[in-house]
Amino acid sequence: MSKLVIILVVVALLLIVNHFLTKDKKKLKKFREEWETGKFIRQNEAIESISSYWSNKKNSDGVDQFTWDDLSMNKVFQKLNYTQTTVGSEYLFNQLREIKPLHEHKQEDENIYMLVANNQALREKILLLLSGLGKKDYSNSTSFFYDGSSKKVKNILLFTFLAMLPIFSVALLFINLKWGLFCLIASFFVNTIVYYRNKGMLEYDLLSITYIASIIHTGKRFSSVNQPEFNSFRKRFGENMKPLKKILFLSNISSLGNKGGGEFDVIFEYIRILFLLDFISYNKIVKTISHHQKEYREVWQLIGKLDAAIAVAFYRKSINTYCTPTFVGKEELLFEKMAHPLIDHPVTNTSALGKCTLVTGSNASGKSTYIKAIAINAILAQTINTALAEKWMMKPSYIATSMAIQDNVLNGDSYFIAEIKSLKRIVQLIEQGKPCISFVDEILKGTNTVERIAASAAMMEWLSSNTGMSVIASHDIELTEIASHVYTNYHFREAIENGEVRFDYTIHRGPSNTRNAIKLLEVLGYPQSITEKANELAENFVEYREWEEINDEKRF
Repeated sequence: MSKLVIILVVVALLLIVNHFLTKDKKKLKKFREEWETGKFIRQNEAIESISSYWSNKKNSDGVDQFTWDDLSMNKVFQKLNYTQTTVGSEYLFNQLREIKPLHEHKQEDENIYMLVANNQALREKILLLLSGLGKKDYSNSTSFFYDGSSKKVKNILLFTFLAMLPIFSVALLFINLKWGLFCLIASFFVNTIVYYRNKGMLEYDLLSITYIASIIHTGKRFSSVNQPEFNSFRKRFGENMKPLKKILFLSNISSLGNKGGGEFDVIFEYIRILFLLDFISYNKIVKTISHHQKEYREVWQLIGKLDAAIAVAFYRKSINTYCTPTFVGKEELLFEKMAHPLIDHPVTNTSALGKCTLVTGSNASGKSTYIKAIAINAILAQTINTALAEKWMMKPSYIATSMAIQDNVLNGDSYFIAEIKSLKRIVQLIEQGKPCISFVDEILKGTNTVERIAASAAMMEWLSSNTGMSVIASHDIELTEIASHVYTNYHFREAIENGEVRFDYTIHRGPSNTRNAIKLLEVLGYPQSITEKANELAENFVEYREWEEINDEKRF
């Protein structure tokens, strides 16, 4: 009989091991296919969850929300987000927003990117461990970095006293069966009522604690990875795991009966309710984390760094061209064959931009796409040491934009008010003495022509006389003349071929000298009288700098 039991136990263990090995083989096959093709299926994650680390830090530096939205950086992040864990998603999101012009730790980051890109065995080991942790929206695991003590359970002494009552009742059974039984039943009912009345206040935090326990378990597994090139990480994980290990035991207590499906789960759940284990174990976990915030933060950040590094390495592999940037102290921005990250088959551009640049051109010629491509690459260069270009050189700087302005009905702001508030951010950033590259698309277009030109010229002059670089795109040809001695002019152009307007989307030196708005009216079949009159008025203004009065002889 004993031999049969041993055989059954051995078979069961072999089946369990085979299950995990088969599961790992499937994961490895998936990872290898993804790395071969450069494609992967993105997991849906709530942006409010992904951004929680950045939000919890309350960091005033970096890429502000206006700039982030102007450049569609959520979409850029999604293209990059080959992370396997919520920790990695939050870390990578924060990394893209946290510009540090001093460029601390950039070489360390680059070393990790190269390590996980070139060492397949180590990369796959890391991926398997990370996939075991997985993703869980709204875990908000970084909230414990800052004020973990505030999350402690109130009246924990009362919960502890109530948890002791069942034990006291069992002891009382041996003294007085009647009173012991009464106290045991009474304590069960009281604790059940207390449990369900207070459970709601902990549900959200228990989600965090469960995921935090998984993070610490993953940290423990990383501390056992025995590969020479991973030694520094293994030691850091090991050192920081020491005071956190008891959280694993406490989390197992609070999860008793939560797995579902087992016959004993109901019994375990009653035990948790009777002894109020959720509240007591949760409070001890919070206490442990609050006493060892530094170690917990280090484990969290190490996992996030590894996950984000693999995502960056994967992104580099999936794109046609990239380079690591060169940083200089001079106010200049040089790039060769730069591409826009969100365009599948982009036209690339090469430029050498100085302190002040004005880009003009016709509608839909590529001005906005060009300056957005520069701004996005400037962010990627300074955050993940990657630019979508064959060469990239720039001065380390904060990036600020004023582009996709919208009326704010709720705040009562008109388009123009919203626009000047957006520009004020750039002014304040420069006034603080911070190195900055500003990008403005259609400067001050929300007002009349005379005031727009005057205010734009004044703003451009102010930008040129203060620290920082500026890149401005505009339809206003007048600005090319007003600012010609201060701003270097570039333009995009178009051609009319077979009745269609065609663009080459390539930047050219000098100011724009073409117009396509009236040509578009002609191409779309507007009445000839309209297009001829429009051309006549435009040519008259270009030659005489005054507008011809509209003739009213043909009124009906």
